[in-house]
Amino acid sequence: MEPRWPKWYRDDDLSVSLQGVAADTISHLADLGRTVTLLEIYDCPDLMAGSLEPLTRCPKLEWLTLSGGVPDAVSLEPLTRCPELRWLSVTPADLPRLRGQLPEGLVFLNVRGLEVTEPSWPGRYGNDGLSVSLQGVAAADTISHLADLGRTVTVLDIYDCPDLTAGSLETLTRCPELWVITLSGGVPDTVSLEPLTRCPELRDLTLSGGVPDTVLDILSGCPELRWLTLGDLQRPAETAFTAAAYTRLVKSCRELWALYLHCTADTTRAVLTALKEADLGRDSNGRPRTISLWVPGELYRQLRSQGGDGVEVEKWKDSEEDSEKDSEEDSE
Repeated sequence: MEPRWPKWYRDDDLSVSLQGVAADTISHLADLGRTVTLLEIYDCPDLMAGSLEPLTRCPKLEWLTLSGGVPDAVSLEPLTRCPELRWLSVTPADLPRLRGQLPEGLVFLNVRGLEVTEPSWPGRYGNDGLSVSLQGVAAADTISHLADLGRTVTVLDIYDCPDLTAGSLETLTRCPELWVITLSGGVPDTVSLEPLTRCPELRDLTLSGGVPDTVLDILSGCPELRWLTLGDLQRPAETAFTAAAYTRLVKSCRELWALYLHCTADTTRAVLTALKEADLGRDSNGRPRTISLWVPGELYRQLRSQGGDGVEVEKWKDSEEDSEKDSEEDSE
């Protein structure tokens, strides 16, 4: 068996990974004479009742990964007595068992299928709520458990979930304070995004992969939307919406002010022209609307001088190379 090293390191603290070891091994961690802040447990099917109790003797434990699932005989209740636990990764089978047993200070929760080897943590922090990421699992019953955890879920990132269904998204309406949603990897054509229009607090939405006009027309029913990210930086041609559909969405979502685009250069230029020519009206406070259009560095250098008429062109996710080019151009 190849060693799996901990993925996180911080000075003066100890990061630990356990692979295929006996259950009582966990009990020795608190006696090593060093502060254990990260623990990853892999391939340990012989965990038994009380196996996680010693974690309460690691008072600075911040990061815990339970890979492969926890046997039913093992209680997750000791996690509630880990006061510094902020990051927790579990399998879908463990999720319903966390109902009412989440650590009070938990901020990031990752739920991943058994075939997923590395957790992708939520990309945002949800203020006083819980930020959740799902990987390789998007079944309706998995998402439905989020509303029953006893904590307010405010951020949800769904990665690599080709089995996403309309029923899966319907369950999001049971998380009434969900304000950030990321659907990464594309949404199947058979799945309607209509349930998102019934998430009353939805402010920030990211859709990667193909985004046709029909999707944009549906999203026009999200009145509180403020930030919208569309497309795939690696495959911009898959983002197949038209400038006309994009303009309809902007005019309908009157609180929308920041648009992030990963699409072809021609589509981006068409969107910029259409927004400048459209009557975007006023926001809910009666002020003339200004839209920030964020584009990748190369397009930004081509379009930044073409803003105006209520549209500001901004640069999104500039790389070090982009920053150097911009500095050179600004100095000329």
